[in-house]
Amino acid sequence: MKPQEINQFNIPVELKKRLADVQYFTEIDSTNTEAMRQLDSGKTGNFLLLAHAQSAGKGRRGRIWQSPAGAGIYLTLVRPFARDIKELQALSLVTALSVQEALALSAVLGIQLKWPNDLLVNKRKLAGILLELKQCNGVNYVVFGVGINLNLPNAVREAIDQPVTDLMSLSQAIPDKSLLVTIVVETLLNNLLEFEKTAFASFQSRWNALDCYRHLDIVLQIGDVQKIGRSMGVNESGALLLQTASGLEVIRGGEVFPSLLAAVRSSESGCAV
Repeated sequence: MKPQEINQFNIPVELKKRLADVQYFTEIDSTNTEAMRQLDSGKTGNFLLLAHAQSAGKGRRGRIWQSPAGAGIYLTLVRPFARDIKELQALSLVTALSVQEALALSAVLGIQLKWPNDLLVNKRKLAGILLELKQCNGVNYVVFGVGINLNLPNAVREAIDQPVTDLMSLSQAIPDKSLLVTIVVETLLNNLLEFEKTAFASFQSRWNALDCYRHLDIVLQIGDVQKIGRSMGVNESGALLLQTASGLEVIRGGEVFPSLLAAVRSSESGCAV
């Protein structure tokens, strides 16, 4: 699919210098899917893909990310990494934290994080992250997919199977799209440089300070298995610490749901789910 430049974004020269390529799409199936195609065809280096609309946006666990024209930011950053693949799992948390920090710089406050990478405000999902790994000629490439809701039509909201929100609902004024993309990508690039030096250790306390379910009871769905316990935040590698009747367990994958008790407590405290 040939990139078509559009006037929806005005990326500053300073950011472009940090990237080998910036591509714009009026509409595409998925920026992540296109990034994987380009890696398969031999493309290398850091590059950024931006879309005005996606016809088959990708969410976690095979879900669809609703991506109507102009209703959100749909971007994919591709970057090579030299670190061990096992450590790359923590990048999902680093990406969510980067988007939160970028939105805070854009005066979008009150965002909390749900392990491993959801951004929520007032019990509603504002942004989503999807990371994919690709090995090409012995190099690990990470494909960072980011979707941020700007102004969702009512019909789209009704089609989504969970409570959602958007920037228009939160502030009644959408931040400048180009500026927001620039801040998100710059923050992510800076945090990735930090991650290469320290792994997740320097992000642990920042994540735990925003973790909505820390010290609350949760249900953790891992495939067909459910675990019930109290979330104790994340450790220095980004794994979830779950206090169960059997002791403290280290969880590296799964989906968090509130227990009934956590749901009551979260509604009292304003915690998002």
